[in-house]
Amino acid sequence: MYEPLPASRKALDYMPWIGPSAQERPEQIQYQQQLAAEYPCTFGESCYVSPQAVVLPDKLQMGDRSYIAGGAVVRSARLIMGSDCSLNSYSVLSGDITMGDGVRIASHASMYGFNHGFASADIPVFRQPCTVKGIIIGDDVWIGANAVILDGVRIGSHSIIAAGAIVTREVPPYSIVGGNPARVIRTRLAGDAAATAEIMEAKEDSAMTTEDHGGGAQPVAGAAPASSRLGLQLADFGRQVQEQLVPLLEYYSENTEGEKLFRDRPGYKRTVRAYCDAVEIAAMFGSLPPGWTQAELVTTLQGFQDAGTGLLPDPWSPPGPEDRPELLTDHLSRYHLLAVGYALEVLDSALPFPVAVVENMDTPKLYQQLNELPWEKNAWGGGDWIDCYATGLYHNLKTFGSRKRPDDLFGWLATHCRRDSGLWGQPTAEEGWLQPVNGFYRLTRATYAQFGLPLPYPERSIDTVLAHSRDRRFFRAEVLNACNVLDVVHPLWLCLKQTDYRRAEIRAWAENMLGEVLGYWVPDRGFAFQLSQQQDTGLQGTEMWLSILYLLADLCGVSSALGYSPKGVHHLEPAFLLSAQ
Repeated sequence: MYEPLPASRKALDYMPWIGPSAQERPEQIQYQQQLAAEYPCTFGESCYVSPQAVVLPDKLQMGDRSYIAGGAVVRSARLIMGSDCSLNSYSVLSGDITMGDGVRIASHASMYGFNHGFASADIPVFRQPCTVKGIIIGDDVWIGANAVILDGVRIGSHSIIAAGAIVTREVPPYSIVGGNPARVIRTRLAGDAAATAEIMEAKEDSAMTTEDHGGGAQPVAGAAPASSRLGLQLADFGRQVQEQLVPLLEYYSENTEGEKLFRDRPGYKRTVRAYCDAVEIAAMFGSLPPGWTQAELVTTLQGFQDAGTGLLPDPWSPPGPEDRPELLTDHLSRYHLLAVGYALEVLDSALPFPVAVVENMDTPKLYQQLNELPWEKNAWGGGDWIDCYATGLYHNLKTFGSRKRPDDLFGWLATHCRRDSGLWGQPTAEEGWLQPVNGFYRLTRATYAQFGLPLPYPERSIDTVLAHSRDRRFFRAEVLNACNVLDVVHPLWLCLKQTDYRRAEIRAWAENMLGEVLGYWVPDRGFAFQLSQQQDTGLQGTEMWLSILYLLADLCGVSSALGYSPKGVHHLEPAFLLSAQ
């Protein structure tokens, strides 16, 4: 016979934020133990799972103070929740879903981290294999009632998904999105009151561009939320790039003796990186390089990896006989681990082999290598080495189920970061802060940014990076190159995730840099690595400057106007949240 729950218990099940009483806590712990005995589950401190919820996971991992309310449905899901996350009543989650901290999901919201295959018209849909790209949600995200999040979507930190939104595309950080399909309504980043007034100066332009996927034009969410003169300028630029995307990529492609290939510049030597840059540029706009299938690109890129070491030496510029792959001595092999690994992820694939040389390096050998890196004269080289090592750990963790974490690496970084500068390494008389700042970008990209952890001294880092940005040896229009600007803008962007320190000054710098860069676009050719050398446009320069423009625009709160976001190496969200593991 059905026995109704007492009112206090109903309140807890459907409003679990009130927390169980001291008498109810043992009952909840027992229920969590029961779930863990039946399914792969782990629970943080002070979690709550209502017995009135339907919880049938493939894997469930809940951070501290997270809860699942009565009536919520978690089925056939690999669900990873950070701390302070909530699934409210009657929300439905299926498939592969990863959340950061502070993600709040309202009632009747649905998330589907898988999709039904339908490639063949001759086979019933229910008999075709499912695909899984997964849903990744950053920190501090609010998903409104009746919103629907579809497979493959990444939602940037600090974003708001309006009630009833149907989200089919990536959501940039600090965005408010709504509608069907969802588009960016406005940004939450304004910097200060004056910036807010400027952003809201112009009327909302609800026009949407189109993108041809071979089956007709489809709306591109958030392509042009014109919010200011700068926003309108960036929207026009983004549309221009999208319209020229096919002829641009065709300009750098060849078909020689039946082999399709890319060159960074026509007539330039062959490189592994050219393939990756082409993939990432196309992916910014949700497409593939023209003339290539996804399978062809995956096969080509996977073919560059050495099965024994897991590294990716360049077949056209191989390492010399003195190379010691177990110590990551070849700089091209190091960078290709980033470029190829992330390009494969953009293509919904992965490296075919684990990175054995990283997996096999124990802590004493790691610390010996870190201490021997050229921090005094070439801190960029130190950052480059760490970038490769940490990215190898990431691929091994994500793709191959490695249990080797980067805790020892973060320990070394924490004890060697300089309190006075917030950087690693020393400035030099010849180049000032160039080497430490450039090294800071490379090592933080693969560590603190990639694994979603806070920087040691973000305010001091901002002071040093801004001081370097005023060094006229490297920051005049005639000498600007993509590496030097990227190595300033990404650290500033990353630091501002933790602090508002000098935000208005950083915004002013970013606006000025946007004005410098936009005028150097060459129609149907893109950007040169060194802006002023417009005769040398290439895939590398184009991919890097497009990513830099997004970061600059994001510092100004208008990145959604561009209609694209960086992919691959320059992706924005943490790739693997250590706090959720």
